[in-house]
Amino acid sequence: MSKGRSVFDANDSQATRDLRQQLGQQVLLALSSIVRDARSYSEENAVFKPMLEQLQQAIFTLLEADGVFELAFQGDGAYLNRQGLRVDAGGLPLLEGVKQDLKKRGVSGLSAAVAPPKADLRELVRLLSPRGPKSPGSRGDTARPFIVLRLKVGAGGAAEDASEDRTARLVSAYAHAVFFVDHTIQQLRVAGELIPLWAASRVMQDLVDLQAAMPARFLQLARSKAVSEEYWGFHAANVAVLAISFGARLGLAKGRRHDLGMAALFHDVGMAAIPAALLERHGKLDIRAQTALKASPLFAARAILRDREVHAAALERALAAYECHLDLVPPAEDPVPEIGLLGRILSICESYDALTTERPFRPARSHQEALRIMTTEQVFRFDPQLIDLLPAVVEPLLR
Repeated sequence: MSKGRSVFDANDSQATRDLRQQLGQQVLLALSSIVRDARSYSEENAVFKPMLEQLQQAIFTLLEADGVFELAFQGDGAYLNRQGLRVDAGGLPLLEGVKQDLKKRGVSGLSAAVAPPKADLRELVRLLSPRGPKSPGSRGDTARPFIVLRLKVGAGGAAEDASEDRTARLVSAYAHAVFFVDHTIQQLRVAGELIPLWAASRVMQDLVDLQAAMPARFLQLARSKAVSEEYWGFHAANVAVLAISFGARLGLAKGRRHDLGMAALFHDVGMAAIPAALLERHGKLDIRAQTALKASPLFAARAILRDREVHAAALERALAAYECHLDLVPPAEDPVPEIGLLGRILSICESYDALTTERPFRPARSHQEALRIMTTEQVFRFDPQLIDLLPAVVEPLLR
């Protein structure tokens, strides 16, 4: 099979493509073994343990490297994260066996946005056995649905409700956005290896597309909340959801909404430079702590540009991640900053989500209370024309 072109970007390295090729062969081998042995053994049999561990590890490694796992069978070939897999003569029968077994069930692919639990993998064994459903849905057997794994159901499979399928994609994309931010903060703290930026960019494009297709349901994602160490991932993902929705309300082009979402994901990763104990501290902060917090936006901007080619879009995202923490009208002794549109939108969205989320030092505010605070106590922070639009943007959250 000829080598396919990756969908990600021009910075996609040969090492990354080689890794996909290696992991793709492992996935195909594991699936082929499962298809063969599922004819004779139940999914709980120990014979499946080695191949399920191999499959689980391959998926996990792909999620670490690409931020997504998508195996698709198209035409005569197989594609892993949209990269065509090379299969030699010895591997063709294995590939064909897996393809045909899935095809007769109406399935043309398999995906996951986060690492699948063992229960999902055992259920996959049952699905590929003679005991499995003849026409599974996107979540497998409706009586025993997958938790994380998703099937691509094509012609001949169960009739899928398009809205349900989009909802599953939406939840997966949101979950990955949360994971991306949490992982980025963890790795920045230890100077570790970051998930490639294009992986987040792809997830953000999915979110932008899904917002256009289902705006009200998309905005409901911002209801997801977390406290303590999980706060930053959910907060960033929620700010991205709110910012994309805000951008749509303003009529911004898809590319601009994508930039908004990317800046939102990074706007607080500078917290990686601040000790966790300080972030969880109750009461008033001393001068040293306040200075550390004020420096965090600079670290966020640097993270966007870290070890990456600098281009106009990256610079604008970095600037927006920094500017959203500034006051539009600063104290009298400070100069008035020139905050761009993306920074002004993010400032509103991040403040709204922060106020409506419970924190160790205060309870969550209601929608109405958050709006009151933003238009009175914090009015100096926001663009007056944009803040007037906020109630209409978040109104679906109140239904």
